[in-house]
Amino acid sequence: MKPREMLQNLGRSAAAPGYLFLGNEQYFRDRCRLALRKAVLGEQDGADGSAKAVTEFNLTESPIEELIDDARTLSLFGGPRLIVGRHAEAVLPRGAGAKAVPPPELARYFSDPTPGITILLEAARYDWSSRDDKSKLERVAKFYAAVPVRVDLERLSERDALAGAQSIAKRLGLSIAPDVLTELAEMLANDLARISNDLEKLSLYAGPGKQVTREDIELLVPEARQSGMYEFSDALAHKDRGRALDILDTLAQGGEYWPMQINLLAGLFRQTLIVKEERLTNPNQVSGAFQKRGMRIWPARARQILDMARQFTIDELESALIELFKADRDLRRERPDDRIIVEQLVVRLTA
Repeated sequence: MKPREMLQNLGRSAAAPGYLFLGNEQYFRDRCRLALRKAVLGEQDGADGSAKAVTEFNLTESPIEELIDDARTLSLFGGPRLIVGRHAEAVLPRGAGAKAVPPPELARYFSDPTPGITILLEAARYDWSSRDDKSKLERVAKFYAAVPVRVDLERLSERDALAGAQSIAKRLGLSIAPDVLTELAEMLANDLARISNDLEKLSLYAGPGKQVTREDIELLVPEARQSGMYEFSDALAHKDRGRALDILDTLAQGGEYWPMQINLLAGLFRQTLIVKEERLTNPNQVSGAFQKRGMRIWPARARQILDMARQFTIDELESALIELFKADRDLRRERPDDRIIVEQLVVRLTA
């Protein structure tokens, strides 16, 4: 079942005895969890007794049998209850050869569930878009096959993420140009939870009736602040000292914190070195390579890193990383003159 289907079903009928959430997409997981809580607890949710009506288990610490025993126990307070088991994937035995045998108590419970009790099991560690994670999620799904409703929380496509972003911006009454909103969605890797969070921040910052600009996004969204670093690195690649110092001056006027900027620049050079060493040639290869390392790179950034890789040799990248390490070290000394240290870095990198 897809999350939208679950939301529609909860709007039409009562909650099922059990749900299994599979995947790490956060935006719809939060919405489905909230909708399930409201469907189970109804008017009781938010009342004085609501805390007693929701019980949570961390399944990395508690056995699944303890959760089932709790579901079998009638509450002294009466009324419906929601029992949440987080980290449900932790119950499975580890190791490639380990056999995942579902606990018989699970199937027995759902063959005759306790009236008024709903169990929610969440396995949010893995990503459906990763080939390795997909096989792990399918293993988790097989282990929990007895749970009546399975909800697959897959990462949204670019189109769905942008449509969601447009809907959120409209709900917030946010005035933002389509191309600016598209850039925001792309730089946040089409993660609708992060997009929603940053749109809310922009809404509070801009206020009613004010147009949100790229400058507003660069001010409030950390990922956007790296755009100046690409211009800076491009000037360094072309040994254009004058341009690099001009960009440095612009960044300094914006009140940049240089230790953080040097760290961002070093990260960019490390990513470029990986692309160079692995001889990656297109944005899809770049995105795939970094996804294996647990990093999500959006297409625009992948293209920028590829462009940097074309301009630097491996030796130049390694030398630049050494100079960046020295600058970072000097910036952390007692009472450093940040501007002089960064200017000296520019001189060394454009020599």
